[in-house]
Amino acid sequence: MNDQQSIANFVYALLEAGAKGLRQIEIASPFQGYKFQHMPGMFWTSCLNTYVSNLNKHGITLARCPDPYINESGKKANYKRYWLRDRQSAKAALILLNHWRHRKHLEPIAPDLAQMLVDQFPEAEPTPKAG
Repeated sequence: MNDQQSIANFVYALLEAGAKGLRQIEIASPFQGYKFQHMPGMFWTSCLNTYVSNLNKHGITLARCPDPYINESGKKANYKRYWLRDRQSAKAALILLNHWRHRKHLEPIAPDLAQMLVDQFPEAEPTPKAG
């Protein structure tokens, strides 16, 4: 299910997870999802890449890198880890999350929590000038 509330939970999980980010194996089921640290609830999905694509449609591109996994019996699986790349991306995600919360008649994320979530991300690196 990729409804607005689920996407909002995904955005909040990304904000909370910080630079560590999320990968499919960690959030694959309701028994092994991302448990929110600062509010009740959790996020889980069996199709993380769909949420990533949906967020990209809202103008927020996530950083990603290969993150292989080896289970207890030695079998290997290839996953990708996704995270918000910098404070600018985190601020954009927070604005989007609060917009969705407003539409559901929910309070925005508390300012002190919002600041803490955004501040855990690095400043954006300046883009090199051509020439």
